[in-house]
Amino acid sequence: MHVLITGASRGIGLAIAERLATQEGELLQLSICSRNERALQEAKARIESISSAQVFGSTSDVSNEGNVERFASEAEQTSGPIDVLVNNAGIGIFHPVHEMSAEEFDRVLAINLRGVFLMTQAVLPGMKLRNSGTIITISSLAGKNGFAGGAAYCASKFGVRGLMQSLFLGVRQLNIRVMTIFPGTVATDFFGAG
Repeated sequence: MHVLITGASRGIGLAIAERLATQEGELLQLSICSRNERALQEAKARIESISSAQVFGSTSDVSNEGNVERFASEAEQTSGPIDVLVNNAGIGIFHPVHEMSAEEFDRVLAINLRGVFLMTQAVLPGMKLRNSGTIITISSLAGKNGFAGGAAYCASKFGVRGLMQSLFLGVRQLNIRVMTIFPGTVATDFFGAG
């Protein structure tokens, strides 16, 4: 099984990668990406040290179409067709609307929403061709409930919810599963990382 996880150098993404890599069963092919090369290499080494999973890692900005296409293509060339996509990469910039710059707002939506769209779009043709696949997107309770100072983050996560609901309805007859997970606050360095 080949699983591709975005934002896998820390936090939820790394925890998912580690958990999958240590499960009994078939040999896991794991493709992970992160924007930070050093953190990516540390995550890759950590996963390989605790499992027999074959790990392909590459730096990638999920908001950049060229980066996404390159990463997905290299992952498939290295590890075969992608069976499972875990859209996890995300950032949070938290300011009241009147104090947030347009650049900050755009950056949050580019990574949290556009990144999910681009990565899903990159792997979906192969899944449709094989008539199988699973797309899991890590959203947030902020995709269901707004909060003060969270306008951009909430907008991105509400957008992810709509995108994934629409995708689910569009591909369910093709044996492609689409799931969105809405975790609450998780003990990671997310809020300190900005």
